[in-house]
Amino acid sequence: MDTRNLEKAVEIFGALMNGEEINREAGKNTALYDAYNTSSEVADILDVMLKKLNLRLYEHNYGLFVTPGAHNRVFGFTNEELKRVMGLRLNKELFLCYFIIYNIVLYFYKDTAAYTYAEYIRISDAADSVSGNLGQIMSGLQVYTRNELEENSFQTLALLWDELPAVINEDTGEIRAGRGSKAGYVKLIFNFLIAQGLFAEVEERYYPTERFHAVVRNYYEEERGRLYEILQECSEQKGGADDAAY
Repeated sequence: MDTRNLEKAVEIFGALMNGEEINREAGKNTALYDAYNTSSEVADILDVMLKKLNLRLYEHNYGLFVTPGAHNRVFGFTNEELKRVMGLRLNKELFLCYFIIYNIVLYFYKDTAAYTYAEYIRISDAADSVSGNLGQIMSGLQVYTRNELEENSFQTLALLWDELPAVINEDTGEIRAGRGSKAGYVKLIFNFLIAQGLFAEVEERYYPTERFHAVVRNYYEEERGRLYEILQECSEQKGGADDAAY
């Protein structure tokens, strides 16, 4: 093993752990990207280091992105930690947040190979998607769910969502993050996604970052859960219905 390659792999690892950008256009870190891209030994050493810590490295659009692997207790979140970070109290509230996140993902990607080319998403877009997909799932529970537990989970989710008003302050139209409205829940999610470097906000429009695209195109393909499968099936069913109308 070349000591210089080991040192370069450690340098890349340190930059990633510190949240620095590593890509072809990243100024001081351009050399780190070039070292990873041109030296198989540097790439192999970095890969071993990350795997030992249950971290995943993804390359997208000439950039490197790292994300925790499944059940990573050090760099990831447990359900209880997520509830604390987002100010939630109940598991059903967290399940609703997961559902909203998956709807946001599907707004941009019907599947990991099919980008919809949407430039941005608004809070109202995400809320409408949640309402539409929940309505479709509830109208065909036997089609989309496998067992009674899944049916009860979606019934609880639909009841929670339907009981929420559209916005908190109808006089001003102000949307505040919180559990008091549909828009508030979505705003809560976007605040979290922004903090994770997955979205950027400009005048109430939410733009996916390169990190978002890297994670969706790789992590969700490898680690997609049952909820993602249901929503993807729901999306495909709606697409089929739209095609049939024409």
